Amino acid sequence: FLRTFTCGGWVYVTSSDDHDMHDVMMISYMLLTLPYMLMMINVGDKSLFTQNLRKLAANKSRRKWVCSLFFGTIVPLVYYFIQHKVHRVAGAYTTYAFFEWALIVFDVMFDSLAMVEFQALDMSILPSKAEELRS
Repeated sequence: FLRTFTCGGWVYVTSSDDHDMHDVMMISYMLLTLPYMLMMINVGDKSLFTQNLRKLAANKSRRKWVCSLFFGTIVPLVYYFIQHKVHRVAGAYTTYAFFEWALIVFDVMFDSLAMVEFQALDMSILPSKAEELRS
């Protein structure tokens, strides 16, 4: 829950609205994402809903790649942030913004890989038994 809250904090509070809040939320989000992703990679091959071990192993490999992309994006993100704030390089903020949004894309990609783990799970919404008795 805290990770989701911090993500919302840096996505919806822009740096032009409240620069300090935006940065605190973004850094908190990145710090909370590391244990989250590592835990999900570690338990991803132990799904209760899918018994296909080959699919789970392939999915674990994909999650490792996306996790690497997520954290690999932080290096150029910091570089272009410094270029923008300290050295005042033209266009650095635009490039920084692309890397900032790449974090969101990689996070969504990582979480979307859960579909393999829940592939055999069937969920449905049915009327309650009380509704049947009233008819």
